[in-house]
Amino acid sequence: MIANESYKWLSLLLVISLTGTVSSLKILGMFAHPAISHFKFFHPIMRGLAEVGHSVDVVSPFPDKAPPTGYTDYKLPSSNLSDMIPMTEFERPLPFLFHYAEFYMLYAAGKDACNTTLHSQALAKILKHPPGYYDVILMEHFNTDCLMSVAHVLQAPVIGMSSCALMPWHYERMGAPLIPSYISALFMGKSQQMSFAGRLGNWITVHSINFLYKMFSYSAADALVRQKFGPGLPSTREMVRNTSLMLLNQHFSLSGPKPLPPNIIEVGGVHLQPAKPLPAELQQLLDKATKGVILISWGSQLRASSLSEAKRNAMVRAIARLEQQVIWKWENETLPNKPSNLHIMKWLPQRDLFAHPNVKLFLSHGGLMGTSEAVSSGVPMVGMPMYGDQSLNIESLVQRGMALRLDFHKLSEQTIYETITRALDPSFKVNALAVASAYNNRVQQPLETAIWWVEHVAETKGAPLVQPSAVHPSRFVYYSLDVYLLVISVLLLLFIGCLGLRRICRNGKRQAVTKLKRK
Repeated sequence: MIANESYKWLSLLLVISLTGTVSSLKILGMFAHPAISHFKFFHPIMRGLAEVGHSVDVVSPFPDKAPPTGYTDYKLPSSNLSDMIPMTEFERPLPFLFHYAEFYMLYAAGKDACNTTLHSQALAKILKHPPGYYDVILMEHFNTDCLMSVAHVLQAPVIGMSSCALMPWHYERMGAPLIPSYISALFMGKSQQMSFAGRLGNWITVHSINFLYKMFSYSAADALVRQKFGPGLPSTREMVRNTSLMLLNQHFSLSGPKPLPPNIIEVGGVHLQPAKPLPAELQQLLDKATKGVILISWGSQLRASSLSEAKRNAMVRAIARLEQQVIWKWENETLPNKPSNLHIMKWLPQRDLFAHPNVKLFLSHGGLMGTSEAVSSGVPMVGMPMYGDQSLNIESLVQRGMALRLDFHKLSEQTIYETITRALDPSFKVNALAVASAYNNRVQQPLETAIWWVEHVAETKGAPLVQPSAVHPSRFVYYSLDVYLLVISVLLLLFIGCLGLRRICRNGKRQAVTKLKRK
């Protein structure tokens, strides 16, 4: 415990030493989407900024229970977004075009979050500050961009934050190349190794969903912004081009390397803390597990206890066949037919459990926070993705040889047992440790990197030198379609000219032959 506390304070002192020359900044954070899993990425950065001496105002539905000095919450109203999703919602096979249904759900949720935030008492208090009051504004870029209007009114540079992989509509605003041949749309959930059919589907999905966002989400945001601030503001599509920087909850070792410009910074793992000692009961259980321990958790939203009876019994029977001890995050007090090697708990200290050498495997839905914890600890995974970015996270680790995918709709005793048994092969542990090494060994810790860039954007009034010129041209110019059009036109004219010249030559030859015959 003492060592962990020392580590924490040494890390904080290092951050302070790196930022000691920067005067106290006034920083605003706006996080409208009411999902705690997203806020777990934003909160450590906002809190870290306060801990190094900056004045931090945070607009969100999730107030800090013990805020540090300089951290002030402006609480948004509670949302009707459910924190618990029954597994039975996914019992029927998903429709062929489910990713379009996902987009619509995001669009509707974004519109609702935008409307709630713009008309909240929290934002009303923030808007009492004069333009130029804040040195920099951090906000989530996810399913709505209407809060860019607040940054425009307050005249402050903006840092976007994404708790998951980039959405298709993020690339253009940041000047980053979107290459569907190997960069999967979040909605498709593919690794960087795709078949022809996968690349075709990904190309269609990337461009169609990008088009839908421009058509519907920008329009909805513009209408709400005009209702709040009047008609004088630029369009949302124009305002997002003024995003100075993007902090991204990713790392190349987890999701694959990509050609990112210097205004997109990967700080995946910023939420990770040093492992703490386990409760005595858990410590004893893991120490005595000579064959190892398997952890099962489907996160904070999916309710494991809501599994259908058939799937629950399949899980229980498969676990009974294992020689490992199994710890399952289970919301109820009891579990029918629970075998002796299965232990159910309503809450798991995952980060602390992963640090124990006897943890051999993590069975998860593929949420990015838990996945990052497993990756950082070098623990192989069996992923059973359900929605969102979960499939993308799991497929990326399958490509790296440290995970296997389990299909929820094919869940049976045999598929569960066989998949877990395969994932316990030592090769998966070797690959997991290689990924963990790349994930953990960085020039700077993620929090230090995030704080440095926030301060840099504030000091330079938007870090204009890191913004690619690619942000400003139309897509017609960006993809050189005007050049291709000119080249194709010239080639076509040359081709037509050659055909015409050939025809003239042939006609001349025929006339010459005809004249010779007449003589």
